[in-house]
Amino acid sequence: MHVMRGVFREPLLIVRHPLARREAQARLRFSIIGALLAAPPPTGELLTRLRELAAQPWRDPITGLDVRFGVSTLERWYYAARRAADPLAALTDRRRVRAGRFPSLSAQAEAALLAQYREHPGWTVQLHYDNLQVVLAGHALPSYPTVRRFFRARGMQRRRAPRRGSDGAIAARDRLEQREVRSFEMEHVAALWHLDFHHGSRRVLTRNGQWLQPFLMCIMDDRSRLVCHA
Repeated sequence: MHVMRGVFREPLLIVRHPLARREAQARLRFSIIGALLAAPPPTGELLTRLRELAAQPWRDPITGLDVRFGVSTLERWYYAARRAADPLAALTDRRRVRAGRFPSLSAQAEAALLAQYREHPGWTVQLHYDNLQVVLAGHALPSYPTVRRFFRARGMQRRRAPRRGSDGAIAARDRLEQREVRSFEMEHVAALWHLDFHHGSRRVLTRNGQWLQPFLMCIMDDRSRLVCHA
């Protein structure tokens, strides 16, 4: 067991064996919904009780941080524990045989997140989650950690908007993000020289008082990045 304590009064972080972590998480889940199992709410009041539990922070037994769980997640735990002969075993995570699947994320929520990301790739996950609450108004809402894991599993990282919103700038950004970028390709100096010609975007005022458009030609060594002529 390794114990690490950060500065600025950060919570205690305990790294346990994966099996012990799953058991600790199962005990936390059972303690959250245990009152619903011992005293089932009257008909029509289950959703209200789940929303109350979803709004309450809980202390994570692994990290010591405060966490919250979505209504759909709590509902899934409740019915899984109620149907099982051993509720604690039913709430214990098993090894994931279907990686990348999110049971608490409905098809409607998944489609909404994908559409939002296509239209607004520069949004943070929190902003996507806030907008998802509006889209799924009246429907079961997944938890924020579930949405964050969904983005991570799909490789949907936040992308900065290009300085220029032209079609060429957007295409260049997408191409750059989808390919491997290296600082150089050659293993030896003078094995490859690059030559590029650039039209300046700003005009230059000469000594004669004339505004001219500058042109730049550059020759650079691929490996050393030495500019022999510009």
